[in-house]
Amino acid sequence: MSTMPAHAGQERALVAAQSGAHNASRGWPPLHAWSLRHRLAVDLTIAVLALATVSGACVVGDPLGVHAAREALEAAQKRNADAREVLARLPALRDAAARTPWRAPRAGNSADDIRRISQLAAQSDLVVQVLEPGVAGGAQTEAFRSVKLVAQGTFAQLRRLLEGLAREPALTVPSELAIRRIGTGLSVSATLHVYDALAAVPLAASAAAAVRDPFAQAAAAGRAVDGWRLAGILQDRQRILALLETPDGVMTAQAGEAIGDARVLEIGPARVVVAARGTMRALGWAEPAK
Repeated sequence: MSTMPAHAGQERALVAAQSGAHNASRGWPPLHAWSLRHRLAVDLTIAVLALATVSGACVVGDPLGVHAAREALEAAQKRNADAREVLARLPALRDAAARTPWRAPRAGNSADDIRRISQLAAQSDLVVQVLEPGVAGGAQTEAFRSVKLVAQGTFAQLRRLLEGLAREPALTVPSELAIRRIGTGLSVSATLHVYDALAAVPLAASAAAAVRDPFAQAAAAGRAVDGWRLAGILQDRQRILALLETPDGVMTAQAGEAIGDARVLEIGPARVVVAARGTMRALGWAEPAK
């Protein structure tokens, strides 16, 4: 008779005894000795852990697109609110359009722009140094031609030029404007945009009469220690600009726009807040930075 089956049985019994002793040392009964309630409790624990893991993965990975759908819904609600706001303004826009006289489309060109602007500059007594066509852009009603202008003169002469542009048949506005004080005069560098499809809006007489020379005021008050001074506030129905005297010259800026290593944080009716080199300063009328 072979003794191999007997030896195999003895080995299995020895392993089972060692496993039972090991589980007993940890306070756990062997698996075959677990009760039905114990097995159900373990199964439930494993199921809860698995469900929590899957739920976390769903929240993080968003496989069903719940987060994307929620963001799309919020964007649609915002567009709907914007559309309702536009619809609420439609009656006023229709009334304004009905009161606006009809204007035949105008077909201009760069040569005509140069001629008109040079005539206005001569009538305003500005000394033109550069006057040349630039790059065109836009489309349909927002199509424009650009003209580069560099001139010297006084603030009153520059104001007369801008008032003359406001009386032109086509809307002509400066998209970029830099003014630097040189001696007793000003050096003006501007990029003018000419919109043939849009009519110019003349300046109100009261607004034009109320404009004061900010450069004369700044010169009379003296320069700030660090070269920064509020020279003017330019505001219309859509935006507000600050006219700032800086060490590099006089420049215009909107809130949030950078000027060199400084940034304009806030523009109010009577002051401008500027941040530079880790410090904030408030510029008021004809007074240095605080």
